[in-house]
Amino acid sequence: MSYRNLSTRESRLLSSLAAAGLSTFTLAQAREALGPDADAAARVLHRLTAKGWLARLQRGSYRLIPLEAGPEARWAPHEYAVASALVTPYYLAYATALHYYGYSEQQPGQVWIATTRRKRPLTVEGVRYRFVTLGEKFFGHVSEPLLDGYIQVAEREKAIADGFDHPEYCGGVIEPAKGLWFGSDEIDLDKTIAYSRRLGNRSAMRRMGFWLELLGGADEAALKLLETRGNRTYARLDPTGPPGGPKSARWRLIINVPERQLLEWRKH
Repeated sequence: MSYRNLSTRESRLLSSLAAAGLSTFTLAQAREALGPDADAAARVLHRLTAKGWLARLQRGSYRLIPLEAGPEARWAPHEYAVASALVTPYYLAYATALHYYGYSEQQPGQVWIATTRRKRPLTVEGVRYRFVTLGEKFFGHVSEPLLDGYIQVAEREKAIADGFDHPEYCGGVIEPAKGLWFGSDEIDLDKTIAYSRRLGNRSAMRRMGFWLELLGGADEAALKLLETRGNRTYARLDPTGPPGGPKSARWRLIINVPERQLLEWRKH
């Protein structure tokens, strides 16, 4: 079942719950099972829910999804295998990569593929495949086992950096922000920032900086690496949102996401 991409913490939690014979459990029980990693429990549970291993019954209460449910318990791996045969080079990116890692619970309506070639969207067996042509931005992907082969997927850090570069391919800017929060115990933040700087999109860097500051996910030295100077233009925090809203002077962003939506998704 390696195609479900379980981290060490996720595997340990599932194994502990299975050994204890728990089909339903609470957040407190998950923290107990994780032991030294108890502080990461909420993030681990979010990722396992997005990957289809758990179902959330109510806040703080979960149910294990039995293995007999099959790969349809999550975004089916067959689509990923098909993607690998459609274009070369490629890697799964944007909404697809964020969902693959369990950072976004949104079920992608299509498979997003980064490539260096121009290719029109395709529909194969009822599934829509969208291709994003990248030049120098085509980097930061890894080979992951899938069924009897391998697929190329954006690294965790690149999936987040790509998401701030093109929020419109992710379902909005909140989705890569979720990656910073729910993936905070497993991503390399320095690498994530370096990838954003390498992409060269100043608006994307400022978006990442805004969210890291809001989430308390970085120290001041790291935030300064994402500041851009010499440009007085204000960009929208979410390019898919309305043009107006309050402004952040530090990040030169129009905060066009309603205040109540900025952090409410952290409630799990």
